[in-house]
Amino acid sequence: MFIDHSISFYIFHIRRNYSVRLPIISAALGTLVLASTLAGCGSSTPSAAGNGAHTISPVLDVGNFAAYLPHEILHQFENKYHVHINYSTYPSNAELLAKMQAGQEFDVAVASDYMVQTMTKLGLLDKLNFKDIPNFKNIAPPFRNLPFDPHSEYSVPYLWGTVPIAVNTHAVHVPVTGYRSLLNPVFKNNLVVVDSPRTMVGIALMMNGHNLNDTNLSALNQAAVTLDKFRPQVKVFNSNDPHVDLLNGEATAGIVWSGEGALAYSQDPWILPVYPKSGVNRWFDNFIIPTSSKAKYTAELFINFLLSPKISAELENAEEYSDPNTAADPYIQKSLLKNPWLNPPQWVITQGEVMKAIPASANEQFNTIWEKFKQS
Repeated sequence: MFIDHSISFYIFHIRRNYSVRLPIISAALGTLVLASTLAGCGSSTPSAAGNGAHTISPVLDVGNFAAYLPHEILHQFENKYHVHINYSTYPSNAELLAKMQAGQEFDVAVASDYMVQTMTKLGLLDKLNFKDIPNFKNIAPPFRNLPFDPHSEYSVPYLWGTVPIAVNTHAVHVPVTGYRSLLNPVFKNNLVVVDSPRTMVGIALMMNGHNLNDTNLSALNQAAVTLDKFRPQVKVFNSNDPHVDLLNGEATAGIVWSGEGALAYSQDPWILPVYPKSGVNRWFDNFIIPTSSKAKYTAELFINFLLSPKISAELENAEEYSDPNTAADPYIQKSLLKNPWLNPPQWVITQGEVMKAIPASANEQFNTIWEKFKQS
């Protein structure tokens, strides 16, 4: 996943982030970086689909998180449809939103869960024509109609994951069943955690029986107190590559993105996930089509192409995140299908909490709690 879970909010009259992963991720709105717009509106091969005749644009502007889609797959689409792809990347959802609001045009892009909800509220997303995306049938039922897009009108899941506890079971000899297990003295100055306010404060909320998205002041104050107990345990704040800290022994446990855990596990199968019963964050990165798209039909062809079983499997084999496309399973590497980081228990798939957009004022509270925690 590439997500910036750090800054999720919507602004009521104007205008965030999943920094996702992070995949992923920055703790606040970062510097605007990103590139290129060129929407092709010329016509090429006519094609009947949807509500009438469509034409394939010769150019498609695609936006995505960095290092999140193999160029080989892009070339396959270009060759199949004789389309030139202008491909640009951004480091966070915040960057994507800022660019779109500044006039940057994308025909199709990838945005994280709560950012889909944010953009929908702001009127920045076009409804999808699923007659042009027949491969949507490959998306498993648990990954449709998600909280941030309850009727699956504006987004299609791309990749997904979780944020569980990571434990090096070769080095750790005490039971770890939940987040509070990490308060054991053996973990003092021995944890790596993602540097993401929404994620980490959200975990503290879940530990206290609240929802991941709770913005009630008393619940947030309680979460801050809970977080403070963990400060002596944390050695490293790392959203970009925490698998490195787990592999080199810098940390023996932590809270990391599932994709990072999968990377660690592929090199050291002693590094395993723990999914706390108090709550686990599920995150989703999704295809969206902005209202400014000048090549909507071609964008829908692109989404449909990426949802085809073999292409979707090629994507997961390269990126090592969980794939919502069950039709791809026969073509996915067996090692990935058996990786516990990419295949959580069914209760996590159905009950894991999903991040939603919150007001800007609440987002600031999350950021303030996190910054005080880091500086304490």
